[in-house]
Amino acid sequence: MNIAAPWIRRPVATTLIAIGILLVGIVAYMRLPIAALPSVDRPTIALWAGLPGASADTIASALAQPLERQIGSIPGIVEMRSFSATGGTQLTVQFQLDKNIDAAAGAIQAAINAAGPNLPKDMPQPPGYWKVNPSGWSVITLALTSEVLDPSDVYDFADTVVAEQISQVPGVAQVMVSGAEHGAVRIRVDPGRIAAMHVSLEQIRAAVRNATLNLPKGRVNLDGWFWSIVANDQLYKAPEYRDIVVAWRNGAPVMLRDVAEVTDGVINARLAGWYNNEPGVVIRVFKQPNANIVATVDAVKALLPQLEHWMPPAIKVHVIFDRTTLIRAAIVHVQLTIVVAIALVVLIVALFLRRVSATVIPALAIPVALAATLVVMERLGYSLDNLTLMALTVAIGFVVDDAVIMIENIMRHMEAGMRPLRAAFAGARQIGFTVLSISAALMAALVPVLFMPDVVGRYFREFGITLAAAIVASALVSLTLTPMLCSRFLGRIERRDRRESLLLRGYLRSLGWVLRHRALTVAAAMTVTAGSVFLYLDMPKGFMPTQDTGVIYVRTVTIANVSFTAMTALQRAVSTAVLDDPAVEGLNSYIGTDNGSVLSNGELLVALKPPAVRQMTVQQVIARLRDSLAKVQGVRTFFTPIQDLALGVQSSASRYQYTLTASDPDHLAQWADRMRRAMADLKGTLTDVISSNEIAGLQAGLEIDRVRAAAMGVTPLAVDNTLYDAFGQRQIRTIYLPHNYSRVILEAGPAMQADPASLNTVFVPGTGGGQVPLAALTRLGRSHGTMWMVHSGQFPAATISFDTLPGVSIGDAIAAIRGLERTLHLPDDIRAEFRGEAGEATKAGTQQLLLFLAAIFAVYVVLGVLYESYAHPFTILTTLPPAIFGALLALRIVDIEFTLITTIGCILLVGMVMKNAIMLVDFALQAERQDGLAPVDAIMLAARRRARPIVMTTLVAVLSAVPLAVGTGPGFELRQPLGVSIVGGLLASQLLTLYTTPVIYLLVGRLRRRPTPHRAEMAVR
Repeated sequence: MNIAAPWIRRPVATTLIAIGILLVGIVAYMRLPIAALPSVDRPTIALWAGLPGASADTIASALAQPLERQIGSIPGIVEMRSFSATGGTQLTVQFQLDKNIDAAAGAIQAAINAAGPNLPKDMPQPPGYWKVNPSGWSVITLALTSEVLDPSDVYDFADTVVAEQISQVPGVAQVMVSGAEHGAVRIRVDPGRIAAMHVSLEQIRAAVRNATLNLPKGRVNLDGWFWSIVANDQLYKAPEYRDIVVAWRNGAPVMLRDVAEVTDGVINARLAGWYNNEPGVVIRVFKQPNANIVATVDAVKALLPQLEHWMPPAIKVHVIFDRTTLIRAAIVHVQLTIVVAIALVVLIVALFLRRVSATVIPALAIPVALAATLVVMERLGYSLDNLTLMALTVAIGFVVDDAVIMIENIMRHMEAGMRPLRAAFAGARQIGFTVLSISAALMAALVPVLFMPDVVGRYFREFGITLAAAIVASALVSLTLTPMLCSRFLGRIERRDRRESLLLRGYLRSLGWVLRHRALTVAAAMTVTAGSVFLYLDMPKGFMPTQDTGVIYVRTVTIANVSFTAMTALQRAVSTAVLDDPAVEGLNSYIGTDNGSVLSNGELLVALKPPAVRQMTVQQVIARLRDSLAKVQGVRTFFTPIQDLALGVQSSASRYQYTLTASDPDHLAQWADRMRRAMADLKGTLTDVISSNEIAGLQAGLEIDRVRAAAMGVTPLAVDNTLYDAFGQRQIRTIYLPHNYSRVILEAGPAMQADPASLNTVFVPGTGGGQVPLAALTRLGRSHGTMWMVHSGQFPAATISFDTLPGVSIGDAIAAIRGLERTLHLPDDIRAEFRGEAGEATKAGTQQLLLFLAAIFAVYVVLGVLYESYAHPFTILTTLPPAIFGALLALRIVDIEFTLITTIGCILLVGMVMKNAIMLVDFALQAERQDGLAPVDAIMLAARRRARPIVMTTLVAVLSAVPLAVGTGPGFELRQPLGVSIVGGLLASQLLTLYTTPVIYLLVGRLRRRPTPHRAEMAVR
């Protein structure tokens, strides 16, 4: 059967179909979106519940625990984490990949409603949730600054104008505004003065609440007209509040201004943000799961000019960083790489075939096959990203390989005297099965990639399917368009080139010597196999290469009980040091994370200059910043290069997370501290080691004498309310504005909040409205306590985040930490696991080996079916050890870790290097079965006939991967490992398998010819 025959006979139809595919491919290319990686995000919901003034313990028990109990019963949850600190808790829930995000959001809302009766009644607002991008990093970050307006006024515009409009952009999940707060009226009471006037804080709170309202008042009718009733019942600014009457004493009113300082301020005074070195409000935009990052950012940036018209001219909008800048540059660079790869492979074809027509034919086959692949990508909803473009780059080698095999075989028939048309029929019929076998083997090698599990599998599935589509398109083009073009445009060929004949004679002479010394060849092959095993075991193992996205996340950490003023000075010092680095383009900085509940942690997002400008990798920039910031006293800094592929639900100071969970929080804290200190002692392996557990905070404890309090008519509720009024920044009323809202905040004066001893001067209401000093009822004590509490899956958890030193892989770090567990004898009731990227790395080693073995098995099955043989697939698979040895050796020379990318490269090698053996074995089997040649003569004839296409196709594949292996341009970190492994593996395979494959073929053939009872019975039949 000759698949190519109908297409050769109908050149017009074949040409028009090819042109049609090319045009449709161009349209598909124009419609494909651009992205950094395939859009695959695990459905994730974040939830926030606030109770201003409440301690971390109260938040964890009163807010987090009821919500966790209800949410934890939702099916399909993969991971749930809560962070409870002063004033509120944030829960992050991640679901299985097949969970619909809208269904997950509905389940979360139902859980919030179910938990409602168990939540505190005085929450300012009910818990809210939003769909989040699990990568956890903003796709674009803006800053609003003004030299005229106060930060609270800038914040109002940011929150009411900018954030609201950007939130409506398709693809935007959340817009976070930080660095300032909404305006508020702050009432700072003097407890001593109100005690002298026999007025309690509770009386003041009630008086203020009743003095400012915004309630319906109805309407009246007059002569057919109705009149809405309005009143000045709501107060807006501080001067209006100062005249509120809080009590009457001796027939005279006690005004609020008599007992308190009333000013216009902000809701939370423990927040601050900066753009570079000037105060600014930071706006971070997060994309929705499965939204395209480039399209989302483009829509946001297109909206900015309109937003600027709606804001005062005094407010300036700055783009701090745009994650798509390097993405676009990387995509352009990969597209240029594809053009370079096409030029290189066409050059190789021209050098070998020495005919313009023979060179033009594969040059035409490449765009047609790629166009067909682009159509498949567009129909499947894929994007032009680093992985799919890598697949297209590698596919160039496959396309040209198939075309070269076909053209070379047709030219060989023409060299024997056939005319082009007859040679096209004969060559296509002879080589058709070989092309199908090669394509089937390549498809089989990709099967493990297509079925990789979980999020990582979803990412690489686009790569695998894109490459599979290219392989199928390549085979179809080689069996249709290529032989048709050969039949029409090759012309007559008189004889072979003399230089190539000399090279061929040299190869055949050396092959004859190898066939006479088969034992030596087998020993060499076994040595290479052993070398491959040794290199794999000795190589550093990683999960994914570190990308240079041009953005660094910096966490600043100082003592737990730091004041707002002191933290502001430390944060400004760190920002100044970072901005002094020549590689830094700009930054935004803010303190008061988690709504101001955590002051000891600050954050910076640092935008770097383009790689071509800074001439340094992101790791080198981090190393230099780490040295310069070590000189800033009183604060520690931790660096994380932001990655496009981020896993897990928790953010941390460093890149990798190691989480301990237990039912006993005290026991957990003890072992978390022990493990943290042990990990910090791994000086040559780990750096930036820090625990999320913080128990060094200061607590001012009050022990109530309940008997004495009862005798004086004081209840614990009155004590709690008074303390909350004085020290909790209590929000006692909402002020409704035309476009926003503000709050009324009740608190004690600043002098009282500056010293725990001032608790003794607080008075609480007692019997008959008298004021009882708190000191008469309580005993004051000071202690250390938890500043925040973390739960993982409803259990107390402590996460130790860390990074690896340059030259140390995450695999080595994981092994070292597991060794510490054994050395310290970690108790059984402490559960230890790696999370996020480190968690995936723990699975990667086994996954990588299983993927490679699965690829080999799939190829063996396919070849066994094609050749109806158990033995000859083994002959073909013996080409793998040299290829793997070459790939691992090249990676080791270039100092690249063995990651999932290199695993994919080795899997591709399984298919790429087998084509050499398939061409030899297929031809030799035909010579044995059809021409009756002896095995030695058959394999020698196969070597003579197939040496030139084998060398050509190998060089074509190598040169198609060389642009990837060079390691230049944005995003090269993902491309280079694949290119290096392919180039190294193909070169080693080319040097060795031209000799080992014939030897193995003869040895396997000898084993197959040994008589067995089954063969004897078949012979009799």
